[in-house]
Amino acid sequence: MNCNEARHHWNLYHDSEGDAELHFQISEHLAGCADCAEWFSQQSRLESILAEKLNSQPPTPELWNEVLTRTGLVQPAAARRWLWFAGVAACAAVIVVAVLLNWNPSPPPPSPDLAKLTAARHERLVAGEEIPQFESRSDLEVEGYLRKRVSFPVRCPPRKDAGFAVQGAGVCQLAEQPAAYLSGRVDDAPVSIFVLPRDSLAAFPHQRDALRKEKTHRCREGQYAMVLGVIDRNAVLVIGQTDPERLEKVLSAYGTYPDHH
Repeated sequence: MNCNEARHHWNLYHDSEGDAELHFQISEHLAGCADCAEWFSQQSRLESILAEKLNSQPPTPELWNEVLTRTGLVQPAAARRWLWFAGVAACAAVIVVAVLLNWNPSPPPPSPDLAKLTAARHERLVAGEEIPQFESRSDLEVEGYLRKRVSFPVRCPPRKDAGFAVQGAGVCQLAEQPAAYLSGRVDDAPVSIFVLPRDSLAAFPHQRDALRKEKTHRCREGQYAMVLGVIDRNAVLVIGQTDPERLEKVLSAYGTYPDHH
């Protein structure tokens, strides 16, 4: 056995481990090699000093933690705290992303549209699916009927010289807003006039915003033309399948009669 081999197995020899043959060969080598004998002696003294120091006081948790930290087997406390916070933050980020990916909020309900609501009711009146609650060709009779059934002011229907011939009237609700309607004709075209309190425009943002920009608002809904304006304390909408100019003439005539009530 040479020197390298003997020193390589020094731990086994010192701790009396390994087989008997190995111990015999190392002992034979030490008997004939003064350098290795001295080296073995020094290693034995070092082991004795370390054992004495370690046994001088019981190991504390702090000591073992320091040993394990210096050997790299355990992360320092600060590093462990950072890793803990990083782990928590990563988990929170994953949860937030998962929630955002699966979040499908319901869109807000669309605002009521006065044009669509009046077009639908006018269509039912034209098709005969809805009969006016009061039928009369008298402007004053129609006005008297409506005044008894609504809490907001209404005026006489426009006279025939404005192009509108009244045939009936009724009351209804449009998006939970009280309304009165006049059913009649302009020439041969069925035309309806819807009258609402002016304040009810707050329930119809599209029409309210349009009237803030223009005195009379024109638009179409399907096959029907319509004009809308604010007259006195009313919002008045005239709708029919005819020339918008004729409808606007009817709208303008609505507010030309004095209110005696």
